[in-house]
Amino acid sequence: MRMSYSTHSVRTVKAGDERWRWQQSKRHLLVIAVALLLLLLLLLLVSVVVLLLSAPPLLLLPPSELSSHSSARITNERLAEVIVSSGGEGWSLEVGRCSSCSMRSPATQSVISSGKNKRNGKVAAVLHSRKQISSSPLPVERGVSFTVLNQRDGSVIFQKVFPLWQYWAHFADLEWHLQRVAPGRVVVMAVSVDGLVGLRQAAHLLARLGSLLAPHLPPQACWTWVFVKGGRTISETAITASHGTHRSHLHLPLSDILLPAPHMYPVSNATLEEIRWQYCSHRGVMGGLCDEHSPDPLPPPPTSRVTRQAALAGVPVVVTAGTRHQYLYHTLTTVLTADGIEPRNLLVVLGDALQSASQLLLLLNVPHVTLPVEAGTNSKLFLFYRDVFQLLADRYPDASYAIVLDEDVEFSSDFFSFMSQTLPLLKADPTLCCVNGHAAEGFLGLAHDNTRVFRGSVQVEWGYGITLDFVREALSVWETSGQNTLLYDFWLYMNVQKGRECIYPEVSRTRHFGMGVNTNSYLKEAGPLFMPLVREAPVTLHNVHRLQLDMWRTDLAHNITTAKVLQGNPCHSSFLPFPPSSLSYVLYYKLDKAECCNNMPEPYQYGNTAKCLGLWWLSEQGHHRGVTIARFTWNSTVYLVGCPYSQYCHLRPAAVPLWDVDALTEEEFAQIGNYASRGMSNVTIMNEHATSDSLIAMLSGA
Repeated sequence: MRMSYSTHSVRTVKAGDERWRWQQSKRHLLVIAVALLLLLLLLLLVSVVVLLLSAPPLLLLPPSELSSHSSARITNERLAEVIVSSGGEGWSLEVGRCSSCSMRSPATQSVISSGKNKRNGKVAAVLHSRKQISSSPLPVERGVSFTVLNQRDGSVIFQKVFPLWQYWAHFADLEWHLQRVAPGRVVVMAVSVDGLVGLRQAAHLLARLGSLLAPHLPPQACWTWVFVKGGRTISETAITASHGTHRSHLHLPLSDILLPAPHMYPVSNATLEEIRWQYCSHRGVMGGLCDEHSPDPLPPPPTSRVTRQAALAGVPVVVTAGTRHQYLYHTLTTVLTADGIEPRNLLVVLGDALQSASQLLLLLNVPHVTLPVEAGTNSKLFLFYRDVFQLLADRYPDASYAIVLDEDVEFSSDFFSFMSQTLPLLKADPTLCCVNGHAAEGFLGLAHDNTRVFRGSVQVEWGYGITLDFVREALSVWETSGQNTLLYDFWLYMNVQKGRECIYPEVSRTRHFGMGVNTNSYLKEAGPLFMPLVREAPVTLHNVHRLQLDMWRTDLAHNITTAKVLQGNPCHSSFLPFPPSSLSYVLYYKLDKAECCNNMPEPYQYGNTAKCLGLWWLSEQGHHRGVTIARFTWNSTVYLVGCPYSQYCHLRPAAVPLWDVDALTEEEFAQIGNYASRGMSNVTIMNEHATSDSLIAMLSGA
């Protein structure tokens, strides 16, 4: 049958096809539009991420603090231009503000030589002149320069050069300062001449802070590093040889993050907190005082009383201080948080009248006086401490005792408990003249029992207690004119103590951490740098009353008599039995009276015997009537009895010979020089043979 369609039907089909094609086209266009929109959103997101990553954050805030800093932001509209250089002739740093930065010198620049803060509205910079190296004297800027910038305005708020061309001890001072830079601060470091020989363990801390190069550089390298504490590296550059000058030029975004607002604190503390943050805007290494995330409480909270608190009533506690505010704050923090401190008895005596020191003490609510002295370095200190003693005599005439502390000493939380138990002995026993918180032989490996206390011939040092009678006695013979270059504490030992002894603990209650004008870096590391410190409190001392001379002599004689006698060369590694089979040992050795002075033992004989056993060897201090006591394990003691000098030589059995350092063969004597007890004979210079090729291979992962 023949099929036929009407014209109307054909038109209807065609119209349907057109509608179908139009709907399909609309769907395609919609898909394309959505895809384009998603692509644009993706590109926008990538741009934002790149922008955020390209701008180094100058202050990292934990999520809990974001609400209180809702208006905080970092902007590239405010920049500082930084030029830092490192080379064989020195180092330099320039910081300047610029409105439209280019890779030319800063548009606005203020150059100063002391690292102070803003001047004339311009951002401060520090610029140390580069000097030609000469063999003597060494340039003062030789080492690693360390500068802290305020992240909000670029001003220099701390600057110090650490002499890390020396191998010993200064690395620990660098670590101490790095740990006390507040999060968010900008730190600038640069090698001047040569400064990586003594970097040592500090290199590991630098790596944890974000340095890629510091742990791997050879000692002769030049290096610059600009970074944000708690944030990211802004610039780090190095060359492996100190030829010429190596310069880094960068733009530093300044932070718009606001200082903590007064309303964030209790109303009673609002004014104090405002003073705090104004003070901190000009200070770079103040630890928890200036930590905007977790600040130390102000004023410091009260501490607990100790069992014998009455013994500390009316006892003045004097802290002597100079211009090192970062040291002073740490010292005062350990003092004010120690149990038994009576804040009303605390007084800081400043040797320089600086407004910044007064501001710090105002924040801590600690009174102070100033005793300026014009003289040379050691002469100035000698006269300054005479004035301190005079102040004690004038200001506290009715006090029985006084405690004297230094600005660069860390104190155990048990310090005042220790003093409360021992100070009364100074009145009970006229053969005693001081109580030291510092342990004469309390070095690492030789200090074990927190309850044990000794007496011996030792000078006052690093946190001590004395009677006011001793103060007045010293003043009666203290020179007030001339150029005395002796350290005052040694002068007291030689001229005032007159054979009287001091009490000191087995485990130290104080630790001298600072590096000062009279600090020998080798002796600092050999001595107090790593000395253990009692961390618990309170500690009840063992048989304190038996430190009085008659009972002490009886107990000591008994201990020496019952000790197992050791013979042979104490320099041999096997001399001290390990593990020990006895609770006590005794060595009798040759020790004569010194010909020079004050009935002291012969220093050569004493020093070499002490060195063999890892004791302090540069001074005879710590012995009692020629007997030195050392704890070489937690449960065993060795007594060194020097004859004929010692009053205890009659206890030596007739058949026991004296060990005599003068009778050693050359080979035996050479063993003394090893002095390996505390690792001081091992000198290992990091990356000594590293080259540019090996450094590149390490960085590339080859």
